[in-house]
Amino acid sequence: MSRALARRPRAEPARRLPLSPVPALVAAYVQRRPPRAGSLIVTIFGDAVAPRGGALLLSGLIELLGHVQINDSQIRTALSRLVADGWFINERVGRQSLYRLTEAAERRLEEGTRRIYFAPRQDWDGGWTAVALATVPEAKREALRKDLAWLGFGQLAPGVHLHPTPDRVALDALIATLPRGERPLVIAGPPQSDMPPEAAAALVASCWNFASLAAEYRRFCTRYAPLGTAIERGYRPEPLEAMLARQIIVQDYHRIVLREPQLPPALHRDGWIGHEAYALARRIYRGIVDASETWIDRHFRNLDGPLPGPGSGFSARFAEPI
Repeated sequence: MSRALARRPRAEPARRLPLSPVPALVAAYVQRRPPRAGSLIVTIFGDAVAPRGGALLLSGLIELLGHVQINDSQIRTALSRLVADGWFINERVGRQSLYRLTEAAERRLEEGTRRIYFAPRQDWDGGWTAVALATVPEAKREALRKDLAWLGFGQLAPGVHLHPTPDRVALDALIATLPRGERPLVIAGPPQSDMPPEAAAALVASCWNFASLAAEYRRFCTRYAPLGTAIERGYRPEPLEAMLARQIIVQDYHRIVLREPQLPPALHRDGWIGHEAYALARRIYRGIVDASETWIDRHFRNLDGPLPGPGSGFSARFAEPI
């Protein structure tokens, strides 16, 4: 060997990208909880179809959901139920079947979007909003209680529900569904800047039970942390893997976050695992969204062809906390 060859530096080994964790995540998702077709369809429309016009040919759903072991018959049955429940309008053109979100479904999904993709406000002036049901007919109170709980309100006392930073757009829309003489009393209290932390903690504990939510958030973080780590190390999924990962993560995350009141950080004295889960979901979503949108471009269609691009607000999903 010549001296020149002996002095030649060794080639650097090729950088090995992390293996894809997505197939294992999808398999575990199917095994852990057999997917419900109706729930996944609503998730797919809310996450991927509503930003692109809200209408989709059945063939696209069949292709995507087949990868999580949901067959054609299950999809059709679920869609029939969702049409009957007012989620979709079904249009048939020849042999093609199109499903379009109703206006009521679009409004519900818009509310869900604010809860799922946007972190709770970080600022809070110390005020509280109370909703008193004394003026609501008894027959309508239980349904209203459930709707208020979905908006994050906790029950302070029978017939009195409380939240520090409610979504006023959603609350006003809910109240507007009732006849004027049957609407609850809404009281927005002044800031309580002098409330001791112990009193605030006691108030939170009396209105909400965070134990089960915290346990679910921890399971979410444990389950999806390997994907977040892989993305940080350079893993970039192929379009189909990205689309599947996007749907199961959004599905798992929204099952938890839609039951959370999303209180401001000041009311979580010891920190809140929900903030960690949001940061993980945000990191993963932003790492896979471009590839998943490529899959949508290629495989989701309406009667005019490929779906239009998402609206301008789509890029703000999973934004930095405001």
